[in-house]
Amino acid sequence: MNKSKIQIITIFLITILLGSCVPNSKHEFDTKTLETILNEIPYAKTYDGHLQGMATDFNKYIYWSHTRQLVKTDLNGNVLKVIDVQNHHGDLEYYKGKIYVAVNFGKFNEEPGLADSWVYIYDTENLDFIEKYPVPEVVHGAGGIAIHNNQVMVVGGLPENGNYNVNFVYEYNMDFNLIKRHVLAGGYTYKGIQTASFFNEYWYFACYGSDRVGVVPKVLKVRQTVENKLELVQSVDIDMSYGMIGQGNETFITSNRNLDAKATKMKLLK
Repeated sequence: MNKSKIQIITIFLITILLGSCVPNSKHEFDTKTLETILNEIPYAKTYDGHLQGMATDFNKYIYWSHTRQLVKTDLNGNVLKVIDVQNHHGDLEYYKGKIYVAVNFGKFNEEPGLADSWVYIYDTENLDFIEKYPVPEVVHGAGGIAIHNNQVMVVGGLPENGNYNVNFVYEYNMDFNLIKRHVLAGGYTYKGIQTASFFNEYWYFACYGSDRVGVVPKVLKVRQTVENKLELVQSVDIDMSYGMIGQGNETFITSNRNLDAKATKMKLLK
């Protein structure tokens, strides 16, 4: 065997070995897996609080945050593990073998000084707690999180006093050092941004609506520029405020307060 063939075989074996040690980092479902997922996925009504967010490994599992419980299920909602957590655990993200949750122990939607914002990290196998990081820059209460390419975007509340016509998105590195506070145009959203997701080269941010204040729920589709600015591409009047997982063709596995304890496949309106 000549030297070049030996080098090729060696590189191939190293690639296999390295690949076997790297946690699943897929960011979309393959077609075969997607076809096995039900159009409606149930989740229990009995958890404390309400559903705050959903995340997946895009392979076998869905992870759910219910304010005071974290839940691991298969892709069709069969419960595998439940743990109690402190109030208030918000939206969550799966990233490279860990679960990241936006957490606030203070008040939401108030002026700076009353929130107590953190990111808590859990193991994906048994939901054991791993570590936590303070994110005090999220001054209105950390409520949502999305991660892509080692960029962490944390979102949260917004005061209801009429003085805020933009949202704030806080970008961190994986050590949770603040990189930038992004100011996202798009007008007032009720209680800020609830859930966040990255899919198909865009960040998506879902917001509550309120009949009382006359604000409809929205999903904000956002592009990150080469100058590291967040630009609003599209604002869609649709409710995905209890969690969103991208599945392709502008369609998400998502939930909201009107879906009666289930997640469903929902397409963004044009």
